[in-house]
Amino acid sequence: MIKNIKYFLIFLFLYGCGYAPIYKVDQKLNFGLDTIVYSGEKKIGRQIEKNLEKYRNNEASNVFDAVFITSKRQEIASKDKKGDPSSFKLIIELKLNLENKTNNKNFEKKFMRETTFESMDNKFELDQYISNVEKNMIFKILQDMNIFFNMVGNDL
Repeated sequence: MIKNIKYFLIFLFLYGCGYAPIYKVDQKLNFGLDTIVYSGEKKIGRQIEKNLEKYRNNEASNVFDAVFITSKRQEIASKDKKGDPSSFKLIIELKLNLENKTNNKNFEKKFMRETTFESMDNKFELDQYISNVEKNMIFKILQDMNIFFNMVGNDL
């Protein structure tokens, strides 16, 4: 009986506090993208452009043109006694520029993710691992962009 009351109170609190998921694309958002242009790292740019298609909304009152530049760097973080790299650092950057043609508002934001990982003897496994890490980093950047778009849509 006490467990049921706990669950009811938690449900009542979450329902009454105005909780809303932040990663959900709100269809009532006063924000849309018309043109999406990217440059830089093509593989990353294509993945991000594909995921931004959900924001293509020409019916919104504030329609923006999105221009972004992507870059990926892989650096040596540390070396062993022989001078061979033992760990690497992978950095993905995205510079986003939103331009509104109707009221000349511009928003700029830089998204950056970095991670370090150890080297492997098998180069094929290392390439597969780097590919998986890169996909995860792009997913995190897309989550950050989703939050940014919701903030821009609410500010308008």
